Amino acid sequence: MKHTFTAVLLVQVAVLAHADTFTAPHVRVEYVGLDEEHVEAIAGVVSAAWQVYVDDFAANLPGTVITDARCARQPTRLFTDGHDHIFLTLSSTQKLAPPAKSGVFNVYGLCHELGHMMMYRLLEDRDWMTTAAAEGWAHYAGSVVIDSVHAAKGDSLWCYPYDYSSDGTARLERQLAGIQPSEVERGAGAWRELERIIDHGGFARLFRAWQAADIDPTEPTDALLAAATGAFPAKAVALKTWWKDAAPLLVEPVKASTTKAVRVSSRLLTGQPLVLAFDDDASEGKRSIAGGGHARKFTAPGNDWYLRAVSLYGARYGRPRESSKFDIALCDAEMQRIALWKKPYTTFERGQLGWERIELPPTKVPREFYICFDFHPTATKGVYVAYDDSTSGNSLVATPGKPGAPLREGDWMIRVELDQLKTADALSGE
Repeated sequence: MKHTFTAVLLVQVAVLAHADTFTAPHVRVEYVGLDEEHVEAIAGVVSAAWQVYVDDFAANLPGTVITDARCARQPTRLFTDGHDHIFLTLSSTQKLAPPAKSGVFNVYGLCHELGHMMMYRLLEDRDWMTTAAAEGWAHYAGSVVIDSVHAAKGDSLWCYPYDYSSDGTARLERQLAGIQPSEVERGAGAWRELERIIDHGGFARLFRAWQAADIDPTEPTDALLAAATGAFPAKAVALKTWWKDAAPLLVEPVKASTTKAVRVSSRLLTGQPLVLAFDDDASEGKRSIAGGGHARKFTAPGNDWYLRAVSLYGARYGRPRESSKFDIALCDAEMQRIALWKKPYTTFERGQLGWERIELPPTKVPREFYICFDFHPTATKGVYVAYDDSTSGNSLVATPGKPGAPLREGDWMIRVELDQLKTADALSGE
């Protein structure tokens, strides 16, 4: 009814060759193909918006937001890595004109992306969150922040002066009053209603509370409310009332498998694992995917086999010291989650592709199952996963419990190790 998922995109590390640099408080712009007046305007908006987020929203933003801006023969795009980078690509400098002329909301867009950055730095685990919630939050926050930026800096902040406050909460209110607001607009409206309960400064506390609660995405609704009322006990009644209308819009549980996770001690297994490896050990390419995971299907040789370890041929890119974690999921044949494990990014080496073997708590697998890696990558961090074209038809670009698409290039280079209980091994003599 309400769910839309982020488009699957090939993520590449953004490199600006021969970029010039412009700095302002809390922002560094690395740019190509833009005049200094354009870059100064971009830096000015990010700097002013940074201050509003920190002062009014208690945001935990990085000390310096790195903004990569380029004017090139590429589609006009604006996005963030969710940590400390904003990326702006313009097909021409004409796209910097006011929205009425260019159709591009640059000032609002920069405020919007900082909203994403605020949320994602505090709330890393949000598989339960709908697009209406995530994009609605950035739409709400960006609209509020642009009002404050305009109040502080006025029309002249942008390189082509205009009243950009018309792109703030006034526009949001018009959208909400329309005949049929979009789901993102309704999501923004839900966050705006919550503002009336916890104020701007309460959102950071809420996001921290949700992250600390270790929410199970297969049953998130009650746990999210409990964490919210725990963070704001004096607002419990109002929060419960708000949640009745907001939860169906902001939350969509990840579908869990009807197959329950059965775990055993490794001491009960034979210690002689069967390796399911169907690649030819030669990579034909690699991909890092935003909005999707790397899922490969396997068939166990019988009904009583336990997953012991997984191996993936890949390589990490990004910062040398990356504190983030990635997900490994055991899923059934319908890609619904049976079990989930979180592992540190440092499991993978930076640079050259190579096999990484990861041991897991022995968990029973159904006859047909998927192993899914979800690295939650951005332009500045991720893992390139290799694929092999000696086989095909067994791999998806997908995350557990959500729609996916076949990998057309071949199959992901993922292997699994299965073992049996000692009592199931007739040759063991036990």
